[in-house]
Amino acid sequence: MAETGVALQMLAVSKRYPGTLAVDNVDFAVNAGEVHALIGENGAGKSTLTKMIAGAFSDYTGRILINAKEVALHSPAAAKACGIQMIHQELSLAPALSIAENVLAGRLPRRGPILARRAMLAETRRCLARMGLTLDPETPVEEISQHEAQLVEIAKALGNNPCILVMDEPTSALGRDEVERLFEIIRTLRRQGLAIVYISHHLPEIFEIADRVTVLRDGKKVATREMREVTPAALVEMMVGRSVSDLYARRRREPGAEKLRVEGLSRYGFFHDVSLAVREGEILGICGLSGAGRSELARSICGIDPVDAGSIRLGGTPVTPRSYKDAIRAGIAYLTEDRKSQGLALRLDVAANVLSAIIPRQCTAGVYFRGRGRGILDDLIGGLQVHPPDPSRPAGNLSGGNQQKVLLAKWLATRPEVLILDEPTRGVDVGAKVVIHKAIAELADRGKCVVLISSDLPELVGLSDRIVIMRKGHLIGRLPDDRRSESAALLAANGEGELAPV
Repeated sequence: MAETGVALQMLAVSKRYPGTLAVDNVDFAVNAGEVHALIGENGAGKSTLTKMIAGAFSDYTGRILINAKEVALHSPAAAKACGIQMIHQELSLAPALSIAENVLAGRLPRRGPILARRAMLAETRRCLARMGLTLDPETPVEEISQHEAQLVEIAKALGNNPCILVMDEPTSALGRDEVERLFEIIRTLRRQGLAIVYISHHLPEIFEIADRVTVLRDGKKVATREMREVTPAALVEMMVGRSVSDLYARRRREPGAEKLRVEGLSRYGFFHDVSLAVREGEILGICGLSGAGRSELARSICGIDPVDAGSIRLGGTPVTPRSYKDAIRAGIAYLTEDRKSQGLALRLDVAANVLSAIIPRQCTAGVYFRGRGRGILDDLIGGLQVHPPDPSRPAGNLSGGNQQKVLLAKWLATRPEVLILDEPTRGVDVGAKVVIHKAIAELADRGKCVVLISSDLPELVGLSDRIVIMRKGHLIGRLPDDRRSESAALLAANGEGELAPV
């Protein structure tokens, strides 16, 4: 029997995949009017547990109770009928359809067989206003930004008036202003008695918004604690099973000669007159709010997007990459922020993904010899601690953190002189962050250039040797070394505070 006030209770639930016990005899409960954080490393069982709540499996074992009544959540329809809504990290919106069609999917208002268009638009505007959005409901989703799409996804879920809401990394594509707006909405929903399961890899968010936290590791429940009873260090230790004293240890290496120089680079409408230089062995951090032009600059340096003006020099030699292939040949590689749609071929195995960018090196007379890359493959899989260390496993079957390691391995395999990293640890767990940060630092220590674009301010401040600020498409200055902090970086990105010349 569920406890009084418990909206969701899971008793000894388990879920097995072929060869893997993903969730192992877990008890989990969420009270009405509570934000309950669910945390753990990638592969800890969080996604499987929440998919169980959302009705994705018909073969789980154990018992699930909603408001003290046992239910069988064997389909998404069954979960929805119980008042459960899930906001996925990977958006479930249909890009070609309008915002209204997405928000009201499955409940479009009709008068008989005819769509009630005026009512549809009015209801969509009401749902969007709840998220602070003033978008035209008839706009196709593919025409709005990623952070706007994330807010539309949340508006869609809330429009179904759930009593239990599961939020999987809901802030992953949001800027700080949007995060604050979302947190205010969450606080309102909590006061209204909604039970909220909140998944995030960002510990500051957990401490800001959650009432309780449950930690999973290797498919098992480690502990459930009141937030006031724990510290970030204690949670990290529970997640990884060891103490992690400093995730962002500052390096002490002196950079060498200038390697990359960008002069007056412009892509009209995206960024304008950007000039910067990166030295051998240096990690240059680029800080900016969503829409500042950071990713667009990176894509143009790598030849993915065209430039309208400016020049690029590598080791003093002019380079004009007209395609990404040209950039890779020149020694410039780019790790995209979107690993699933732009970074990896999820249906192919780990080996094919890691070696895909160096196929010409494995060829003789036009014949591809995959076995020639085995040594590189083994070194990278081992060095980045990809788990499981099986190169024949489809990349899509790996956890998010291990997919990110595979993507990093793919570009490290090219042995780049310049590696541009766009949100390299977005959506990955603490343990994976440690591995990725170590690999980035080791690359710089070998004299290579690293350009780091990150919205994770502790990461940006902790890893970078220098930090430059982009705002509204312009490079506006450098954060002074004696004032490098998360708060100073955020103020600078908002156009406040004094900056040094780049």
